[in-house]
Amino acid sequence: MLTDEEVFKGCLKNDRKAQATFYQRYKSRFFGVCWRYANTREDAEDIFQEALVKAFRHIKEVRDAKDVSAWVRRIIVNTAISHYKKQVTFEDISDLSDEELLGVDEGEDILTQLNNKELMEILSTVLAELPNGARMVFNMYVMEGYTHPEIAAQLKIAEGTSKSQLFFAKKYIQEKLKKKFFSTVASVK
Repeated sequence: MLTDEEVFKGCLKNDRKAQATFYQRYKSRFFGVCWRYANTREDAEDIFQEALVKAFRHIKEVRDAKDVSAWVRRIIVNTAISHYKKQVTFEDISDLSDEELLGVDEGEDILTQLNNKELMEILSTVLAELPNGARMVFNMYVMEGYTHPEIAAQLKIAEGTSKSQLFFAKKYIQEKLKKKFFSTVASVK
């Protein structure tokens, strides 16, 4: 089995075996990132494929094999954002007060009662149900660590729109978690 260093060096030389290993290795690591942004599995496959083509094209920009993983992740996230930037619409969620936009406190204790696997299963299902705009902002803010000003600049929307989309996504996810939690508790009794 090739090490990450050997795969990286092989890709620099356009070695097909190294490129195939690179593709499989990073698909297992990062396909979930594509899936979080995508509407369908096919869209996720397209995003991943497009991102890896970009990675192969620009791999000479990477100075060290240890930097490749973070570099590939950044390419995947940027490709996913670009993929949906043109088609995402941000629904008017309503005028929300600043207090409402600061966070969601109600129901936080539900999260502490779910294990990570349960939470990720629910979250992946719920994220797929979110409107595209809310899903995009949630992914960028919560999963990727972007700030609202950065999201607004990337998506060419107002900062308030980013905040309201995140608020909507959190409320939606919270409601789904409550339903799941209470149906689980009811089935146990």
